[in-house]
Amino acid sequence: MNRRLFGTLFTSVVWLLVSGLHILVAQDGTSILTLAGRWAGQGTMIPASGPSESFKCVVTYFPSENGSRLRQNLRCKSANYQFDGATQLQITAGKVTGRWQDRLNSLDGTISGTVTPDGFHILLSGQFFDAKMTVVSSPCQQSVNVVPEEGTPIKKLSAVLKKCGPS
Repeated sequence: MNRRLFGTLFTSVVWLLVSGLHILVAQDGTSILTLAGRWAGQGTMIPASGPSESFKCVVTYFPSENGSRLRQNLRCKSANYQFDGATQLQITAGKVTGRWQDRLNSLDGTISGTVTPDGFHILLSGQFFDAKMTVVSSPCQQSVNVVPEEGTPIKKLSAVLKKCGPS
């Protein structure tokens, strides 16, 4: 499979890594600490052509003591794809910046965005793609939609992750 396809797939999945960040602004400054731990869920990838594909993901968050930095690990798997990613994020004054990498496919890129009242808007960038992501989050559930740039093999990716209760 080519690097552009893996890049597009990974950027479409990397949203899981940053999907709970609006909690930072919605509550007090230490709220990022509530992201700590394991989040899991299922999603659907809608390709530019062909049938949709389901996948499962597990995201583990490791916030810094003061909540200004967040390290995350991501593992996603479907019948045809697998991702093993990591991010390093900085959260300052309602802005999110950082870097991501896909360790299986030797890809990396940047993350930038802003926090909104009910979630956030993020731009995921890499050598082979760009994608826009929107997130709506609560302390126990995150709903995410990712739309890669036109001309990529993926039309849309949607998922729900849960931390409180079965996933």
